[in-house]
Amino acid sequence: MKIDLRWLATGLALALGGASSAGAGGAWVPDPGHGYVYLGFSRKTAGSSWSVQGDAYDNVQSSTGKVSWHDFRYLYLTAEVGVFKNFSLVLTPTWLYGLEGPKDNYERNVGLSDAWIGFKYQVHKGSVPMAFGFNHRSPYLYDLPGAYSRTLFDSSGRARGVSPEWRGLLKRDYSLSYLASRSLFNYRGWASVEAGYTWRDGAPANQIYLTGDGGYPLPFAGAQVKAAAHFEHSVGSDSPRQPDDRFGASPTNNFNKASYLKLGASAILPFGPHKEWAAEVGYNQWVWGRSARRYKEPFISVGRSF
Repeated sequence: MKIDLRWLATGLALALGGASSAGAGGAWVPDPGHGYVYLGFSRKTAGSSWSVQGDAYDNVQSSTGKVSWHDFRYLYLTAEVGVFKNFSLVLTPTWLYGLEGPKDNYERNVGLSDAWIGFKYQVHKGSVPMAFGFNHRSPYLYDLPGAYSRTLFDSSGRARGVSPEWRGLLKRDYSLSYLASRSLFNYRGWASVEAGYTWRDGAPANQIYLTGDGGYPLPFAGAQVKAAAHFEHSVGSDSPRQPDDRFGASPTNNFNKASYLKLGASAILPFGPHKEWAAEVGYNQWVWGRSARRYKEPFISVGRSF
């Protein structure tokens, strides 16, 4: 049995294209009935942000004088499967163990978060395969009817816990992208690029994005090292916050118009009788932004092609 590791190696890291990328496996599209599935864990933490002008500052609460942290620990399951010739489906649900606030007084929220479903359609094969991708983000797994509230209340108006609605963006979005890839080093490495546009519901602005990654073979065990970059830029089409929007704006920060660049590196090791399994360990760093958190994110994932 011959296993095509290009899907698996280019698809292993959620964080470098984001789960939002329909092109997790590059421009290659699995044959019908083939594909990959992987399970991963990442931990995003930040106690500082970039302002609307791009200046870094600590997220200090005015009421306590303490730094408010994000400590978001994600489990994610991603699968891509070929449905018919040149066409595949991509699915990524996520689960969050979320901590937010001062480290000595975290607010905790645990449960399902955003989910993505999309497809790829390959339009060119050969040495540089190309494909169109589409992806839809949905808050279906944690959204509640009515206006957004960070806290849930009982019929008497007493607080009974945090709302599941702060586990994600709480909005739908729709992304269309174009992908190109190339195998390198006698099919032991690769390079991929994806450019796209995202239409977003509610107050958040639409975005353009660009993702690139590449793998270089190591001289042992079929291992590879991977480098990646992901850039998102708001096109400035945000709107005033409505009752069902989670985020608003201030003179210092407007998350609905966030732009950022993150860089990452990882190591990939295939294993199994036919090298059909692979494990990846890596790290991402947000290195530039406007109205964005300055996250750092170690991650690990294990996947299998079929």
